[in-house]
Amino acid sequence: MNKIAILHFSPLELYPPVQNFIEVFGKTNPTQSLYIFTTTSITKELDKFTATASGTRIIRLGKSGQHITSYQRIQTYLLFYLGSFLYLLWLQPSRVLYYETISSFPVYLYRRFINKKVAVFIHYHEYTTPGEFEKGMMLTKWFHRLEKWLYPIAKWVSHTNLFRMQMFEKDISPVTITNPQVVPNYPPKSWYQPANDMKAMPLKIVYAGSLSMDTMYTGSFAKWVVAQNGKVIWHIYAYNISNEAKTYLQSLQTNFIELKEGVNYRALPQILTQYQVGVILYMGHIPNYMYNAPNKLFEYLACGLDVWYPDIMTGIHAYDTNKTFPKVMPLNFNNLHNFDLDTVVSREGYTFHNPKFFCEDALALLVERFGEAV
Repeated sequence: MNKIAILHFSPLELYPPVQNFIEVFGKTNPTQSLYIFTTTSITKELDKFTATASGTRIIRLGKSGQHITSYQRIQTYLLFYLGSFLYLLWLQPSRVLYYETISSFPVYLYRRFINKKVAVFIHYHEYTTPGEFEKGMMLTKWFHRLEKWLYPIAKWVSHTNLFRMQMFEKDISPVTITNPQVVPNYPPKSWYQPANDMKAMPLKIVYAGSLSMDTMYTGSFAKWVVAQNGKVIWHIYAYNISNEAKTYLQSLQTNFIELKEGVNYRALPQILTQYQVGVILYMGHIPNYMYNAPNKLFEYLACGLDVWYPDIMTGIHAYDTNKTFPKVMPLNFNNLHNFDLDTVVSREGYTFHNPKFFCEDALALLVERFGEAV
């Protein structure tokens, strides 16, 4: 039986899209021998991701996280790159998929110098500009120069939306991508819930994800919530929250905003369905966030929530609704006091439109191509 491999340097627990791919692929190819190389998260609150398919094996090489020591970080680099390369030599996979530049080095070595027949698949969770590569970590800067050799011969190269794919192709010119693809980050169909009732007050708003002050509208949105004097409440579920954001929110000393513990991805639907509105807070400080339709957008919609987002996030505009709900609404987060809450939440004259953004559909072609025998 052909063996296939996935390299994902960052812990799987922090990346729902790769979890979804592993699960969808496993259901479609339950006996396929799939090996996944990743690292272990040091965040103790996160449950370790396990795959349901019997043929899937997850191999964790090193530890990853914000608070590891320099020694642990170097050790992890050595374990992951050397370990996964040696595994590739041993397994001799027919297909290899890697996520992000940080995972590319063993695949580059294996394809260029060992197995010229291996089919290479590449997917990017994020978009990185050439300037960000140049100013960023030396390792990814060097890896990116090497991985450009893979693009013309890769069976698949994908980003999460067309904006990012087009900018990426422009960035790497004159290098070309033979088979560019778009794979958006959607949740599973099992998440689906009908739209929530907007009449119940106070309006319950939720934010799930990392939170900071300098790159998000955390401060301005918190001030708006407090100014509503009980008409809305805002609950925040975050594993990764900056000290500055936590200190600021606690300093408000309000019952209208509550910081809660982060929730594992598989438990998130049970939490989200308790709310009426999901909020997105990115300032769009770099192109990656400006041209982004984040996971949260589709997760909120799947669970029946309206979605409010900053109007500067160009990547979400295509999903704006018109006379349908759940609503996707751009707001000026620099001037929140000027929008009428009653008008925004009203569904008078609106009809229900069933969201159809699910990972089983978005991943179908990649699952088919990656599952094909070579």
